[in-house]
Amino acid sequence: MLKTTLKNLWQYFKKSVQMLWKGVSHAAVSWPKAFAAVVVLLVLSYYPLGGYLSENIDKTPDYNLTRESEQQSLTVETMAFLINREVNENLWTANLPMFFPSYFLDNMPNYQKGIVSSLAVVASVIARQTQCTDEAKEKIAIVDAAKLLKYPGDIWLFAPDNKLKIAPSSATQYRKARKMLKDYNRLLPESECLWNRDAIDLKELVAAVRKDLSRTVEQLENQVSEHSSDLNDAQADDLFYFCQGKMYAYMQLLKSAGTDFKQVLIDSHQYENWTRIISALENGVAVSPVVVRNAELDDAFASNHLIVLGYYMMRAVNLLGEIEDLNKGVSL
Repeated sequence: MLKTTLKNLWQYFKKSVQMLWKGVSHAAVSWPKAFAAVVVLLVLSYYPLGGYLSENIDKTPDYNLTRESEQQSLTVETMAFLINREVNENLWTANLPMFFPSYFLDNMPNYQKGIVSSLAVVASVIARQTQCTDEAKEKIAIVDAAKLLKYPGDIWLFAPDNKLKIAPSSATQYRKARKMLKDYNRLLPESECLWNRDAIDLKELVAAVRKDLSRTVEQLENQVSEHSSDLNDAQADDLFYFCQGKMYAYMQLLKSAGTDFKQVLIDSHQYENWTRIISALENGVAVSPVVVRNAELDDAFASNHLIVLGYYMMRAVNLLGEIEDLNKGVSL
């Protein structure tokens, strides 16, 4: 019985291949038909092949970034570098219209938006901490950069509230933000403006990052609570890569902030905790499932990758809390 079934399947497969080859051969003898066949083939492969070639979820762990002067900020330099990497080198995919092959991508766009959302948080902190008059070029540059990084990531040509109104693209605004960050760092060494990089500034930075990551953990928890019982949670991968983008950006920014605030961390005996925070973020970024699953917690056959990501994120949050919370005996 099995032998007969296998024989029938083989005959069916063989016949299908012969019919396909016959059709291709028939089209090839006529150049209009051959041309039409090639056009159809290109159209059918445009989105899947183009999307595959466009997708680049860049998780490069280490870069040898430097600053020209100790008065400059390596954290700001890292922000400018990440913007350039995602907008100019990799291609900003979150706002592309449907005639681009990467239009149907969702993982890379969410990853990129996660990166920029973290940059906006840190830029806002540095803008508040920079002490000088509001008219100073350095102050204007860092404040405007922080505002531009909060610009929606999915704007290509039209404003989201009015499709007849032309608006700057997300990529254009982020490029402007990068230029302003570079200007801020260039002007800082000979400026009357001050970014103290003292214990108070470090505590404010830690508090802002911790608050943002805590909110993100809540998003993961809500998604698991509300949708882990779904047969297929179609939003799980969007949230997963958005959160992972945030973790990646914070991993890079905190590495650089470790240089900017190195002496404060050493004096307060928190440098070891700082490296643990970075390690937790690195572990979260390293999670690379073939398919993101938001399975039920007691499912014996499927993973819940949102929970895995949330674990490493919560690990970082707790360590940041140890640095921030003076009531636990941690003194900066």
